[in-house]
Amino acid sequence: MSLQACANLVARADPERFAATMAAPLAARAVLLPIYAASVEVARAPWMTQEPMIAEMRLQWWRDVFEEIETGTPRKHEVVEALAPILGPKGAEALDAMVLARRWDIYIEGFTTGEDLLSHVQTITLGPMLAALEALDHLPKDLSALKAHATQLGLARFLRGVPALIARKTPVWAEDQKLHIYRDLCIQALDMTGDVIRSPALIETAHCRRVLRFVVKHPGAVEIGAIPEFRIGTALARGWLAWRCG
Repeated sequence: MSLQACANLVARADPERFAATMAAPLAARAVLLPIYAASVEVARAPWMTQEPMIAEMRLQWWRDVFEEIETGTPRKHEVVEALAPILGPKGAEALDAMVLARRWDIYIEGFTTGEDLLSHVQTITLGPMLAALEALDHLPKDLSALKAHATQLGLARFLRGVPALIARKTPVWAEDQKLHIYRDLCIQALDMTGDVIRSPALIETAHCRRVLRFVVKHPGAVEIGAIPEFRIGTALARGWLAWRCG
């Protein structure tokens, strides 16, 4: 039931990631869904209250969870119960870093540089990506390619969320920035390369480069929410998986 609870949570909160997961083999889904469910819980924790101290406590709850899993004493919780058997030490460390990066959502402080934003999105996306690869025994020794994938996917997901941040009056930037900053960030992320990583954990990256290439041509689309929906779809994801992992 805990795995089903994870599936329900991801399907409601992150349909695109859920579609990518459903294209993976059954054994891989049992790894991906708990990790993605934990990511959903962490992502929404800062937005469930307007009190910074309570938000900090919600994030600390998950930091404690990852520590307890490492020590073999996980608490009772439907997501934690599914996560505990598959989370490795490197994954726990990466997810803990993800939690710390999510503190940005608590405080209304914009990024001062594009590099800061790229580092932020990389850390958030690297957490579940590395945890999944470790659990699937697909983690490469050289993490440069993985960091490239995480930066590209993380930036694509962040750019889609900019209109929501604007609606919440959460500044993206500490000072006024021209729209070309989005184009420059996408170019920088697209220039990051590395070896192909053959794993179902990377299915969700299928369209991220298309998003970044679109923003390079249309940076003004970011803040008005006009980035097209490049939906993965289960059929397309399975085709991508066969090409990358075959």
